Amino acid sequence: MKRNNRIVAMIMAGLMTGALMTGCGNQAEDPAATQPETTQETETTEAETEAVEETGTEAEAEEPKEESTQLANPWRECTAEEAKEACPRLFKAPDDAMVNGWTMMDVDSEDGIPGPIVQLDFRSEGKSFTARAQYGAGENDNIDGMNYDWTVSDEVTLANWGEGNMKGVYNRYVGDSGMVDLLTWYDYEIGIAYSVSVEADDLDGFDLEAIAEQMYDASNEPLADAPDEEAAADNPVAAYAGQYYIGKGNLSISPEGADGALIQVWWGSSAAEHSEWVMHGTFDESTKTITYSDCEKHDITLNENSEVEKDETAYTNGTGSVKINDNGSVIWIDDQDHIADDLEMTK
Repeated sequence: MKRNNRIVAMIMAGLMTGALMTGCGNQAEDPAATQPETTQETETTEAETEAVEETGTEAEAEEPKEESTQLANPWRECTAEEAKEACPRLFKAPDDAMVNGWTMMDVDSEDGIPGPIVQLDFRSEGKSFTARAQYGAGENDNIDGMNYDWTVSDEVTLANWGEGNMKGVYNRYVGDSGMVDLLTWYDYEIGIAYSVSVEADDLDGFDLEAIAEQMYDASNEPLADAPDEEAAADNPVAAYAGQYYIGKGNLSISPEGADGALIQVWWGSSAAEHSEWVMHGTFDESTKTITYSDCEKHDITLNENSEVEKDETAYTNGTGSVKINDNGSVIWIDDQDHIADDLEMTK
């Protein structure tokens, strides 16, 4: 009996040991036993997420605003009168054209040379045109702003400009989406670059040169008020008539009467200020000198819109002379201001 009790006790002990071992195994695999560790990882993840969100928000707040890279429009609107002030011998729109407007682009120039680029936009024959001019520009300056690989380029001679001797260059570009015509010419007498251009789907048969001819305006000639050259054909001054210029200005000579001369001078002191002289003189053929004593000088000041702000008469009855040199240049001696003494002005 005792032996049986001992066997039962051993069996019961074994069962209890197995139960304990089973309980330990369940505790290791029980999800509840790992819950605190999982909770800690979740809290860390949330904290990290909040930190990332805060960092992103701060970064966005501290990120500098993107600055605009758009350039300001260098062109400004102007009137036809302002355009004429900026550029002598300026063109006009053809008589049947609709003018869309005049604009001007100033250039960085200490003495007013070269002057601003003047632009005229107009419509004619159902097409839109852009014409430009710049006084004081170089012969090869690209004032038209076009950089096409031209399909066709030809030299032309304008009949109305330069007394029928104005040379120009005609260009045409033919592309998949349309055609572009450009005509450029240069006035060597005064130093003015011109251009007129048109773009359209089809320009076959179109004559841009005819448009340029219609743009000539005799009333814009610097010597428009000068006497008829035919009436003074026998005047020895006729041999020296024309426009003479130097960096800061220009001087024109035209025959007047039997042996007289009309002299007009434009001289720039800055982009906003210039002076103009008008005088009538007598020519001494032996010394090739024109002497005058009725000079009238005007000091002109322009405002920021290139409009005349002041037109002051500096003096009248000024005296001086213009000496014509053997090399074709002239020297202007102004007894009042002496601003051009010893400076040779050439055509």
